[in-house]
Amino acid sequence: MKESAPMSTQLSKLCADHLRVSFNALTGEKLKASHAVQLVAAFFGYKSHAALLADHKYPIDLLEEAYIFIPNVELIEVRRKNLSLLPVNLPTSIDIAKELASFLANEQHTSADIWLHESFETYCLETLLVNCQDLIDDQLSGVMAETNAGFWNQPWYEIESIENKVDELVITASAKHEGEPLDDKPFSGDTIDFQVHISFPRIAGRRGFYDFDLEAVGSVNDDWVDPALKYSAQQSVDTGSPLAIELGITNEELEELDYEVYENASNDGLIYDYVIQFSQHNDPELLAKISGLDEYNAIRVSVNAFDEPPSPFDTL
Repeated sequence: MKESAPMSTQLSKLCADHLRVSFNALTGEKLKASHAVQLVAAFFGYKSHAALLADHKYPIDLLEEAYIFIPNVELIEVRRKNLSLLPVNLPTSIDIAKELASFLANEQHTSADIWLHESFETYCLETLLVNCQDLIDDQLSGVMAETNAGFWNQPWYEIESIENKVDELVITASAKHEGEPLDDKPFSGDTIDFQVHISFPRIAGRRGFYDFDLEAVGSVNDDWVDPALKYSAQQSVDTGSPLAIELGITNEELEELDYEVYENASNDGLIYDYVIQFSQHNDPELLAKISGLDEYNAIRVSVNAFDEPPSPFDTL
């Protein structure tokens, strides 16, 4: 008995056949099957049709289970430049993606939220981060409380990286959140420097994902502080331990505490920050001196918290 073709083969062929039929209906001309399958593979995020068929870990037939589908319009553009003898009146890459996305939705091959844009980076800047701003502000609320400002404006973001890893797509963006000083509080800074990390767990092909996870971390920008005063303030707390400085306690008090350190890092080892977990057996009065502890006696500190303190002779 002849075995049936894998679903990924069937779905990619259905998409390619639809692309050929729609092109013929639009122009009266024919699109080669070999061209159509390569454009479809790029649409799903693969550099070739062979790569699409070889992906057994995240086959595209699981697209019906995806929450988010992001057609790779930029890769379609790359593929069409590398394919020879394409029809001169072939629709634009974004129009090809729109046609295929409509086909998938209309034929109920997916019910995912389809994010369609000529540039995914632009989509992140203009749509994704804007829509997530309330969530980002909520995660930065503790840092905002350290300032004397109200934060009502939309920050200007910069995409630092978009990493297309084996099991996830990871976006890292950075921005300054500039607030408006409040008159009823002494000035303590009105700008926050922060990063946003958004990860999309992969489920179907290279562009079908579960719902995304977002984490925002930041700190108050203290460029307004006189460098001499800033150095003096650090000296008054402790000259030997950046961690003690961040926690707002002395080095001697830090040595009295029992705690464990956990890295908050990406899959490729990039450390975003650290989590300090203090034992419940520590002196409650000493723990009370540390501002920002959560209900589990844990707190996040920066990646610089365990750096060696600068020597006074470094400035000579």
